[in-house]
Amino acid sequence: MSTLASPPSAPLSLSQIETRFKNRIWRGDASGSSADPVVSSGFDELDKALPGGGWPVHNLTELLLPAEGLGEIRLLGRPLGQLTGDGRNILLVGPPYIPYMHAWENLHIDSRRIVIARVYKPAERLWVLEQGIKSAAFGAVIGWLPESSLQTTRRLQVIARTAASLIFLFRPVSAQFESSAAPLRILLGPVTQHTLSVRLLKRRGAPAVLPIYIVLPQIKPFLGSTVSRPALAHC
Repeated sequence: MSTLASPPSAPLSLSQIETRFKNRIWRGDASGSSADPVVSSGFDELDKALPGGGWPVHNLTELLLPAEGLGEIRLLGRPLGQLTGDGRNILLVGPPYIPYMHAWENLHIDSRRIVIARVYKPAERLWVLEQGIKSAAFGAVIGWLPESSLQTTRRLQVIARTAASLIFLFRPVSAQFESSAAPLRILLGPVTQHTLSVRLLKRRGAPAVLPIYIVLPQIKPFLGSTVSRPALAHC
């Protein structure tokens, strides 16, 4: 005995698709969003440009620098200060100079919560980064990667997806021409002593056309210090 097949259902309209999957799709001309948590950068204009409205958790963020000491730590000062204020630690992997902790304290970052791993061989640096990201001991992991590869960043990104922490990689400006698995890539450049140019090279959603100019918080001088200029490089 034959049976009649049910008629095919009518295709969904665009409005029906958007209604049904509103939290899982985005238009190509809109800024990307994600269900992943974010932490505010402390700068309203930058938050508006960052997918989700802040620095992403569970993902790599690459900050590309022409040189150290442009104000990259001042750019990250608000979330880092918030993390240490909440009792969470920050891991620094392979900083090229000894960070000047008085300047960090001026940004309300508790220096007692800073852990520094002074490793410079690529294999050792990668191993420490991986262990730091996997560990639940750190609210943020910051690594300096003079040399890297797509394979390396892909490996770190896979691990980052399971980590409840902010992960920043400082890389040279030349890395902008290399492939990377980091979902967020930002080119930093100096404008004035206290102003930083921030260009989003890669983000979820539409690409950013123009740079954002961020006025950084100023750091009060420590008159009793005899620290040489290279030690100030992470401000």
